[in-house]
Amino acid sequence: MLGNLIRNIRTKKHMTKRRIAQDIGVDPGYLSHIENGNRKPTYKVLTDICKAIDVPYQKFLASYGSTLTQEAIDYNIFKYTAEDRILLIDDINDLHFTKCPPGLNSVSFGIRLNDDSMNKIFDKYSYVFVDLGAPLKSFDIGLFYYNGQILIRRFYVHTKTHISLWPDNPKYPKIKIKENDIFYIIGKVLQ
Repeated sequence: MLGNLIRNIRTKKHMTKRRIAQDIGVDPGYLSHIENGNRKPTYKVLTDICKAIDVPYQKFLASYGSTLTQEAIDYNIFKYTAEDRILLIDDINDLHFTKCPPGLNSVSFGIRLNDDSMNKIFDKYSYVFVDLGAPLKSFDIGLFYYNGQILIRRFYVHTKTHISLWPDNPKYPKIKIKENDIFYIIGKVLQ
Protein backbone atom coordinates (compact mmCIF):
# COMPACT_ATOMS: atom_id res chain seq x y z
CA MET A 1 0.00 0.00 0.00
CA LEU A 2 2.83 2.40 0.83
CA GLY A 3 4.29 2.37 -2.68
CA ASN A 4 0.85 2.86 -4.22
CA LEU A 5 0.21 5.81 -1.91
CA ILE A 6 3.51 7.46 -2.81
CA ARG A 7 2.92 6.92 -6.55
CA ASN A 8 -0.63 8.28 -6.33
CA ILE A 9 0.42 11.47 -4.55
CA ARG A 10 3.46 11.96 -6.78
CA THR A 11 1.37 11.69 -9.95
CA LYS A 12 -1.41 13.86 -8.48
CA LYS A 13 1.22 16.54 -7.88
CA HIS A 14 2.75 16.02 -11.35
CA MET A 15 6.15 15.10 -9.94
CA THR A 16 8.55 12.69 -11.60
CA LYS A 17 10.40 9.89 -9.84
CA ARG A 18 13.62 11.34 -11.15
CA ARG A 19 12.92 14.73 -9.53
CA ILE A 20 12.03 13.21 -6.15
CA ALA A 21 14.99 10.83 -6.25
CA GLN A 22 17.30 13.75 -7.01
CA ASP A 23 15.76 15.85 -4.19
CA ILE A 24 16.29 13.11 -1.60
CA GLY A 25 19.58 11.71 -2.91
CA VAL A 26 18.55 8.20 -3.99
CA ASP A 27 18.58 6.37 -7.30
CA PRO A 28 15.34 6.66 -9.34
CA GLY A 29 15.37 2.84 -9.64
CA TYR A 30 15.21 2.54 -5.84
CA LEU A 31 12.18 4.84 -5.82
CA SER A 32 10.60 2.65 -8.53
CA HIS A 33 11.15 -0.42 -6.35
CA ILE A 34 9.45 1.38 -3.43
CA GLU A 35 6.46 2.42 -5.56
CA ASN A 36 6.11 -1.11 -6.96
CA GLY A 37 6.15 -2.60 -3.46
CA ASN A 38 9.38 -4.53 -4.03
CA ARG A 39 11.26 -2.58 -1.34
CA LYS A 40 10.35 -0.75 1.84
CA PRO A 41 12.11 2.54 2.45
CA THR A 42 14.00 3.24 5.65
CA TYR A 43 12.42 5.70 8.05
CA LYS A 44 14.82 8.41 6.85
CA VAL A 45 14.04 7.80 3.17
CA LEU A 46 10.30 7.73 3.92
CA THR A 47 10.41 11.06 5.75
CA ASP A 48 12.58 12.50 2.96
CA ILE A 49 10.01 11.37 0.36
CA CYS A 50 7.22 12.97 2.39
CA LYS A 51 9.18 16.20 2.62
CA ALA A 52 9.83 16.15 -1.15
CA ILE A 53 6.14 15.63 -1.98
CA ASP A 54 5.09 17.97 0.86
CA VAL A 55 2.81 15.71 2.92
CA PRO A 56 2.87 14.73 6.61
CA TYR A 57 4.62 11.39 7.13
CA GLN A 58 2.38 9.95 9.89
CA LYS A 59 -0.16 8.53 7.43
CA PHE A 60 2.65 6.89 5.50
CA LEU A 61 3.84 5.20 8.67
CA ALA A 62 0.31 3.84 9.17
CA SER A 63 0.39 2.32 5.69
CA TYR A 64 3.96 0.96 6.02
CA GLY A 65 2.98 -2.63 6.70
CA SER A 66 -0.49 -2.57 5.14
CA THR A 67 -1.49 -4.31 1.96
CA LEU A 68 -4.36 -3.35 -0.30
CA THR A 69 -7.26 -5.67 -0.90
CA GLN A 70 -8.65 -5.98 -4.41
CA GLU A 71 -11.79 -4.28 -3.11
CA ALA A 72 -9.76 -1.21 -2.00
CA ILE A 73 -8.10 -1.08 -5.42
CA ASP A 74 -11.48 -1.41 -7.14
CA TYR A 75 -13.14 1.45 -5.27
CA ASN A 76 -9.97 3.56 -5.70
CA ILE A 77 -9.06 4.07 -2.06
CA PHE A 78 -6.57 6.80 -2.94
CA LYS A 79 -9.38 9.00 -4.21
CA TYR A 80 -10.60 9.15 -0.60
CA THR A 81 -7.24 9.46 1.14
CA ALA A 82 -6.63 12.77 2.86
CA GLU A 83 -2.85 12.58 2.70
CA ASP A 84 -2.35 16.32 3.11
CA ARG A 85 -4.87 16.78 5.94
CA ILE A 86 -4.21 16.70 9.66
CA LEU A 87 -6.60 16.59 12.59
CA LEU A 88 -7.14 19.80 14.53
CA ILE A 89 -7.84 19.93 18.23
CA ASP A 90 -10.06 22.83 19.25
CA ASP A 91 -9.44 22.88 22.99
CA ILE A 92 -6.01 22.05 24.36
CA ASN A 93 -7.46 22.09 27.87
CA ASP A 94 -9.73 19.16 27.02
CA LEU A 95 -7.03 16.64 26.10
CA HIS A 96 -6.84 13.34 27.94
CA PHE A 97 -4.50 10.38 27.84
CA THR A 98 -5.34 6.76 28.44
CA LYS A 99 -3.51 3.51 28.27
CA CYS A 100 -3.76 1.88 24.85
CA PRO A 101 -6.29 -0.97 24.97
CA PRO A 102 -4.70 -4.45 24.84
CA GLY A 103 -4.38 -5.89 21.34
CA LEU A 104 -4.89 -2.56 19.57
CA ASN A 105 -1.24 -1.70 18.96
CA SER A 106 -1.93 0.24 15.74
CA VAL A 107 -4.23 2.79 17.43
CA SER A 108 -3.37 6.40 16.64
CA PHE A 109 -5.91 8.12 18.91
CA GLY A 110 -9.21 7.73 20.70
CA ILE A 111 -12.29 9.85 20.12
CA ARG A 112 -15.51 10.11 22.09
CA LEU A 113 -18.77 9.45 20.28
CA ASN A 114 -21.24 12.30 20.44
CA ASP A 115 -24.30 10.42 19.23
CA ASP A 116 -25.91 6.98 19.29
CA SER A 117 -25.55 6.28 15.57
CA MET A 118 -23.48 3.17 16.24
CA ASN A 119 -25.49 1.97 19.24
CA LYS A 120 -25.33 -1.75 18.41
CA ILE A 121 -21.60 -1.73 19.15
CA PHE A 122 -20.77 1.53 20.93
CA ASP A 123 -22.70 3.43 23.58
CA LYS A 124 -23.22 7.17 23.21
CA TYR A 125 -20.26 9.05 24.75
CA SER A 126 -18.03 5.97 24.76
CA TYR A 127 -14.55 6.14 23.28
CA VAL A 128 -13.57 4.46 20.05
CA PHE A 129 -10.00 3.90 18.93
CA VAL A 130 -8.82 4.84 15.45
CA ASP A 131 -5.96 3.60 13.29
CA LEU A 132 -5.20 6.78 11.35
CA GLY A 133 -4.95 6.24 7.59
CA ALA A 134 -5.67 2.49 7.73
CA PRO A 135 -7.36 1.12 4.59
CA LEU A 136 -10.99 0.01 4.88
CA LYS A 137 -12.87 -2.86 3.33
CA SER A 138 -16.61 -3.31 3.18
CA PHE A 139 -18.34 -3.64 6.59
CA ASP A 140 -15.43 -2.03 8.48
CA ILE A 141 -16.28 0.79 10.85
CA GLY A 142 -14.40 3.96 10.05
CA LEU A 143 -13.93 7.59 10.98
CA PHE A 144 -14.83 9.86 8.06
CA TYR A 145 -14.91 13.48 7.01
CA TYR A 146 -18.12 14.03 5.06
CA ASN A 147 -19.18 17.49 3.85
CA GLY A 148 -17.96 19.29 6.98
CA GLN A 149 -18.92 16.59 9.50
CA ILE A 150 -16.85 13.99 11.30
CA LEU A 151 -18.75 10.69 11.33
CA ILE A 152 -18.26 7.16 12.60
CA ARG A 153 -20.13 4.72 10.37
CA ARG A 154 -19.91 1.36 8.65
CA PHE A 155 -18.23 1.53 5.27
CA TYR A 156 -19.98 -0.29 2.43
CA VAL A 157 -18.60 -0.87 -1.03
CA HIS A 158 -21.44 -1.75 -3.39
CA THR A 159 -19.58 -1.40 -6.69
CA LYS A 160 -16.37 0.22 -7.87
CA THR A 161 -18.14 3.58 -8.02
CA HIS A 162 -20.78 3.26 -5.28
CA ILE A 163 -19.81 3.46 -1.65
CA SER A 164 -21.92 4.43 1.33
CA LEU A 165 -21.80 4.98 5.07
CA TRP A 166 -24.32 3.21 7.28
CA PRO A 167 -25.18 3.81 10.92
CA ASP A 168 -26.18 0.93 13.17
CA ASN A 169 -29.08 2.97 14.53
CA PRO A 170 -31.94 3.15 11.97
CA LYS A 171 -32.97 6.64 13.10
CA TYR A 172 -29.88 8.00 11.29
CA PRO A 173 -29.80 8.12 7.48
CA LYS A 174 -27.59 5.99 5.28
CA ILE A 175 -25.27 8.17 3.25
CA LYS A 176 -24.46 7.42 -0.39
CA ILE A 177 -21.21 9.15 -1.33
CA LYS A 178 -21.64 11.24 -4.47
CA GLU A 179 -18.97 12.51 -6.83
CA ASN A 180 -19.25 16.14 -5.66
CA ASP A 181 -19.19 15.32 -1.91
CA ILE A 182 -16.16 16.31 0.12
CA PHE A 183 -15.30 12.93 1.57
CA TYR A 184 -12.16 11.50 3.19
CA ILE A 185 -11.43 8.29 5.03
CA ILE A 186 -9.66 9.36 8.22
CA GLY A 187 -9.06 5.90 9.60
CA LYS A 188 -10.37 2.56 10.76
CA VAL A 189 -12.15 2.13 14.08
CA LEU A 190 -10.63 -0.82 15.91
CA GLN A 191 -12.64 -3.05 18.22
